[in-house]
Amino acid sequence: MLFDIRPKKCRKDLYNFDKEYEQLVKYLGQPLVVVRGLRRTGKTSLILTALEETGTPYILFDLRAGFRSRRELYRVIADGLSDFIKRSSMGKRVINYLIGLLKSIDGISIYGFHISLSWRKGIPLITEVFKTIDHFCEKHGFKIVIVFDEIQRLQGPLKTDVVSTIAYSFDYLDNLGFILSGSEMGLFYEILSNPDSPLYGRAYVEVLTRKLSRSESIDFLHRGFSELGFRVGDDEIMEAVDRLDGVIGWLTYYGYSRVVGGRSLDDIVADAVELARKELENFLKYRVSRRYRFVLKALAHGVKEWRPLKKTLEDIEKRSISNRVLHDIIAQLRKHSIINDNLEYTDPIVKEAAKKL
Repeated sequence: MLFDIRPKKCRKDLYNFDKEYEQLVKYLGQPLVVVRGLRRTGKTSLILTALEETGTPYILFDLRAGFRSRRELYRVIADGLSDFIKRSSMGKRVINYLIGLLKSIDGISIYGFHISLSWRKGIPLITEVFKTIDHFCEKHGFKIVIVFDEIQRLQGPLKTDVVSTIAYSFDYLDNLGFILSGSEMGLFYEILSNPDSPLYGRAYVEVLTRKLSRSESIDFLHRGFSELGFRVGDDEIMEAVDRLDGVIGWLTYYGYSRVVGGRSLDDIVADAVELARKELENFLKYRVSRRYRFVLKALAHGVKEWRPLKKTLEDIEKRSISNRVLHDIIAQLRKHSIINDNLEYTDPIVKEAAKKL
């Protein structure tokens, strides 16, 4: 179903991403694949569809929530491993062999198909897990793809631990391949292009997701509604396309909510804006300076030139500020892909949300 709000896993539900799909399938045998694009442009759906359609064994670690503790990260690692074991079609004997290998690692407990990991310091657990999975693959003659979805959400020592493990695996574990996805481009490329990053200098191939064109957006909504036998007028579809600007995640959210809830476009957009506002508030929670909030609001109201933007901040604070202060704020907003190089919001819903901060 085109309007399924969960990540797609079937090619017939992956709208108009044939080129990206074929490219990713071709790259699946490579040691390191990067899938990047703005939030809600179908990265997870593209990855899962390529893996499921080709029957490629994979373990997915969903990092989209972001993490502040080793405990939270290790819970996600455990969930990814448990999910792999539960859905595996390799046969009971093969999976039991893997479970036996994992049980031998200090810090891992397994009850049925549920895996738990100790997060106490001093245990090189992620590296040991990957070495064990590589041994398992070598024993049975296949490879496994490890997916880190929204890897840039990792920060500080947690990021170093994970990226170091990927770099080690790249160099020494021939039976593992990696797919890294990211939407916050500046942070994402710090992992790949920063000389201080453990992954710096490793070769990778790249697949880009994108916004839909206007004609694609119109066609997507028409097909989705037709698929469900639901009638929506052309005028409303055109308005939805104008307001959602080709972001397939928002178009899907609109189509699903319109059909399932029978709600109006205005109500659906209002809910989407509130969801985006909460995401912005979460971003601001980790920013000491209140100036981020003021800059986000000013940009959302069309203040995009440097002098008026700086004057807006100074008027609020009733004192002069340096150009460097504003430059650093703008640089961070770009790194998180909230705005582009022209100081425009990359997502129209996020722009509307910023007006409500």
